[in-house]
Amino acid sequence: MGGIAKINQGREDLRQPQVERPSTREVWLKDGDQIFATSIATGAENDPMLDEVYLYTFRVGDNWTNLIKDPSVDASSVPEDTYASHKFAFWAYVYNIIHTRKDYNQRIIMGSEDWIEIEGAGGKKVFREEVNDYKVVSLGFGRGDTNWNQLVDVYNDWGSIDKGVIRLKRTGSGMLDTSYQIAATAKTEEIPEERKSESAELPVIKDYYMERYGNTIPTSEAPTTNDQTLF
Repeated sequence: MGGIAKINQGREDLRQPQVERPSTREVWLKDGDQIFATSIATGAENDPMLDEVYLYTFRVGDNWTNLIKDPSVDASSVPEDTYASHKFAFWAYVYNIIHTRKDYNQRIIMGSEDWIEIEGAGGKKVFREEVNDYKVVSLGFGRGDTNWNQLVDVYNDWGSIDKGVIRLKRTGSGMLDTSYQIAATAKTEEIPEERKSESAELPVIKDYYMERYGNTIPTSEAPTTNDQTLF
């Protein structure tokens, strides 16, 4: 049911969330960041660990919030001029993330404050964040499906996207200059034997997004415009 009262209530629910939700399991990259990970998804037909989602991102007060687009989710609180971004997402075991600079806020969001300074390519100083955990990797499809096609290339090369270590890199910080690289690597890291059984307990991608973004959510963990995938 529509109307002023209904919409006002939806806006109020967003400002004062009444439900608890799981903490984020996603990785959000900034300019220059690189992820090294092994996919849990195989990419095979009907693989629920790799899926596509539509997600609204909009302001509530001074913050950003997210809501999944789904027939079962009330989207009356979403501003009329807001369109849902189309993303693909998959579960992966992330070994580490290479950052080009320290960022206190990003360390808090990602749940790790201990970054190790190392020497990168050409002797440049970079920072390695040891993650060693299961995470959701999500990206927009990209213009002309550029991002998606790179993952498809990995699938075609390996026959499955879980056969080795994938490198994912972000370059750029804005809507118009951001690009991503997804590539197979020759790295030999493997998911620790004692952690492999945990993958069976991970929710499928659609369930994860419905649980996290299908209800009213607080804005404190939502990425800002420049932190998220915009296309």
